[in-house]
Amino acid sequence: MRGKSSARGERNKRRRRKAATPEGDHSPKAIRSRKSAHAKPETKNAQPARGQGALDHLQVDFQTSEERWQSLLENPIFGITFLSEDHRYEGTNQTFQTMVGYTGEELRRITPLDISVPGERELNALYFKELRLGERNHYEMIKQLRRKDQKLIWIHLYVFAVTDRKSGARLPFGIVFDITDKKHAEDVLERTRAELVRVARLNQMGAMTGSIAHEISQPISSMVAAANAALIWLERASPDIEETRTLLAGIVRDGNRASDVVRGIRAMFKAHPEKRSLVNFNGLIREVLALARSELRNSLIEIRTELDENLPTLTADRVQLQQVMFNLITNAVDAMSAVAGRDRILRIKSEHRERQGVVIAVEDSGIGIAPENIDRIFKSFFTTKTNGMGMGLAICQSIVASHGGSLTASPAHPHGAVFKIVLPVDGAGAAV
Repeated sequence: MRGKSSARGERNKRRRRKAATPEGDHSPKAIRSRKSAHAKPETKNAQPARGQGALDHLQVDFQTSEERWQSLLENPIFGITFLSEDHRYEGTNQTFQTMVGYTGEELRRITPLDISVPGERELNALYFKELRLGERNHYEMIKQLRRKDQKLIWIHLYVFAVTDRKSGARLPFGIVFDITDKKHAEDVLERTRAELVRVARLNQMGAMTGSIAHEISQPISSMVAAANAALIWLERASPDIEETRTLLAGIVRDGNRASDVVRGIRAMFKAHPEKRSLVNFNGLIREVLALARSELRNSLIEIRTELDENLPTLTADRVQLQQVMFNLITNAVDAMSAVAGRDRILRIKSEHRERQGVVIAVEDSGIGIAPENIDRIFKSFFTTKTNGMGMGLAICQSIVASHGGSLTASPAHPHGAVFKIVLPVDGAGAAV
């Protein structure tokens, strides 16, 4: 009985296994294959699900970045510019277009150099070249731009080199701040300070003039009184010769005192040999141009220099020669202030001439000097300026003369004037 029962149990187990496995092959390999076949559709459905999630995430990130970039372009505070390889405005935002008064389409036909002013235009072109060659990655400028309506605005410019993925070219990307109002406020403050300095100098000169007049008027008054008394003594029926002699001696004494006062005044303005040192005039020119750069830039003046690098040194009073150059440059700025319709150009040239020495020429493209005034401009108290005192050129000529040189003026062609300084070369001078 036990054997039959066991056989029936075994048959039942086989039936159950067959019912659970529809296929006829019950080998482990076949079973694994069937399991695998059943699992494949699940795997195929899972992969697209994960890929779709990643794509959705990328789209969200891209949209967020695009919105941030768009908000940056639409900002009302600073302008944004993209330049092409030929430096034309390839793209600009509305803030920059409002600054310069051009539409985006109009800007695509011009370059930043087209709306820059002389002097800054050349510097900007140099920066573009250095960016393109990889010699610099960025630069910063405070400069002027000419709007479409011809008005000038001041901008603070930041430019960075951005590499184009297609061409590999280094293209300028700019951020532009309009600082016109700030510059105008600074200019007003600077003019106020300059006026205060001018008034202070006039007051000092007035006080000095009063002191000089007092020092000279006293001996002159004594001389006049003594001369009148001497005439009275001589007009007597019996002239008093001794009394007249005493009075005449007093006149001589007072005359010498007045002469001493004049001599002392002249000594104050005369260069002292002990204050002299070796001077590199090219370096002196560059220093004065740096001091005057703000005024030159505000007056839209282009500076052109031709400096002889083999110029010998001079034995001179450096401060006094700086004053001469500064005065000549300031006069050139004034002469070009009324110029319109042509470039305002300041040319400064230095050279060494064997027979003359060091020659410095300061030339402007201003209104020039009237022929009848050429011989008068170096005279004291002669001026063609509304607020001038007529002392600047006279003092400059005196300083140059005290160094054994000469200062002359002549007309420039086709416009303006040329002031020429000629200074002798010291025997110890060496090329610099």
